[in-house]
This record gives sequence, C-alpha cells and structure tokens, in this order.
Amino acid sequence: MLDIWVGDTNIAPYIWIFILIILFPCQLALCFKVRKIVIRLLPAVILFILTVSSLIAMATGTGWEVLLYLIFSVYLSIALLVCGIAWATWAIVRKIRKNRGLNKT
Repeated sequence: MLDIWVGDTNIAPYIWIFILIILFPCQLALCFKVRKIVIRLLPAVILFILTVSSLIAMATGTGWEVLLYLIFSVYLSIALLVCGIAWATWAIVRKIRKNRGLNKT
C-alpha cells in the first residue's frame, strides 16, 4: 500500500532496510554510548521536525502532491516509532542492570 515507485524500482524495501538495519542500531548505540541527552535525542527530534513539516506541507498542498506528503509522513512516523522502540529497549536494559546492581551510569 505504501509503495513508492521510481521508474521500475520499488524503493519502499530500501526505506524499511534503512529504518530497521541502520536507524534502529544507530539510535540504540546513541542511547547506550552517549552521555548527553541532547545528542541522544537528535535523531528523534530531526524525524519529528520532518514529520511535522511533511504534515504541514500535506495540509497546504493541492493535487497529487498531498498523497506524496502523506506517504512521507507515514514513513517518517514509523521511523520515529522505531526510535521510540530503541529508547524503550535502552530503558528496559537499564532497569534490569539497575535491579541486578550492574548499572554503570
């Protein structure tokens, strides 16, 4: 349903690969390795800004471009959700470590 075709190539699988194989591990690594909260939140903030700007462009657009902005906002929302899942994973691991007395932070 959310396929994006460029010529004869469907780029939706490449977007999923980017989200699941690149974005999730990078966000998880930022959560575990970086001390500053601003840097850890940077991917989520960028994705949130892009999602909101895509929704604004969708609301002000006309014609077929509205559908394009809608698809972009859906994929950006999914990427933002994946960042949230990485944060939740980090929080669960941190709580488990804290309960076992292995917390290093």
